[in-house]
Amino acid sequence: MPTPPMTYLDKLYHRHTRPPPTPTNTHTHRTHHTHTHTSLTPPLHHPHNPLLPSFCSRRFMGNLLKVLACSDLEHGPIIFLDFEHAQPTEAETAVWNQVSAVLEEAHGILAELQSYNGAGQEIREAIQNPGDLQLQEKAWNAVCPLVAKLKRFYEFSLRLENALRSLLEALTSPPYAPMQHLEREQALAKQFAEILHFTLSFDELKMTNPAIQNDFSYYRRTISRNRLNNQQLEAENEVNNEMANRMSLFYAEATPMLKTLSNATTKFVSENKTLPIEDTTDCLSTMACVCRVMLETPEYRCRFTNTDTVLFCMRVMVGVIILYDHVHPVGAFAKTSKIDMKGCIKVLKEQPSNSVEGLLNALR
Repeated sequence: MPTPPMTYLDKLYHRHTRPPPTPTNTHTHRTHHTHTHTSLTPPLHHPHNPLLPSFCSRRFMGNLLKVLACSDLEHGPIIFLDFEHAQPTEAETAVWNQVSAVLEEAHGILAELQSYNGAGQEIREAIQNPGDLQLQEKAWNAVCPLVAKLKRFYEFSLRLENALRSLLEALTSPPYAPMQHLEREQALAKQFAEILHFTLSFDELKMTNPAIQNDFSYYRRTISRNRLNNQQLEAENEVNNEMANRMSLFYAEATPMLKTLSNATTKFVSENKTLPIEDTTDCLSTMACVCRVMLETPEYRCRFTNTDTVLFCMRVMVGVIILYDHVHPVGAFAKTSKIDMKGCIKVLKEQPSNSVEGLLNALR
């Protein structure tokens, strides 16, 4: 029977377990070096190599993170992050609790946005019948609670910005390198991913709901008209002119949450002069590479116990690419970028189009 060709994992296992070459005696003086070899635990089974362990075994499912020194991959070491089961260590607890309090609100925010229907009918009737005070009041009463909801979304973006800053400080602070941080602080890396997942989910819903802009525009026009007539409505006490201006800038963005995080990341880099910018960009590029490898490698994907984790990884990958593009001096799409953009886009295009169209649009 012919010998099956060596797979990537076969080569990986072979490279990490083969003995070091025997030095030749051509020189009388030698400099001795100590080499550390990462070994993968045998044996279990593999379809082509009985010595290679199965990556879907229970033995490996328990690992929250495994560092593989993959020189075959273009951009250095790759790690497997368990986005499903990572739990905080004692050292991570303080930051984890702070961020967790914010993330607990995220599900409710998305549910509210998903059910946001707008007051389009009431607004149209009021505009078509400007002399009908009853229709004007009906439209106003329909819009006010919706604007209060939009205010909550905006205020949540500010809390999310603070949470991101805390995570960036934890994941880039000396003396550890970004790779070491991701290895040591798996739960914080997971929370960073959850923030990006929420951000892109929010922005996808916002981009497909024109009622948000229409409702808020009507609200601002009505306030301006009443101010000209020296009238002040009770709703202005909750969303005054200054707050309305800030909200207007927020919702004018195609992807407002992502814009908020991008600005926060840029601000974090600019305010931390003693922290090399590479510490932040390397953290982002590493996470993008991790997500890409987990998505394109069946041996990694089979470790996901939840089907939603695939979409989660795609959103996180796109999110860190965009953050990297905003923060890095030459961006994510340059030839010198540490992110394999062709590989990332290829992974996205291999997924069902209905699940990645918004993500590709965000990259564009």
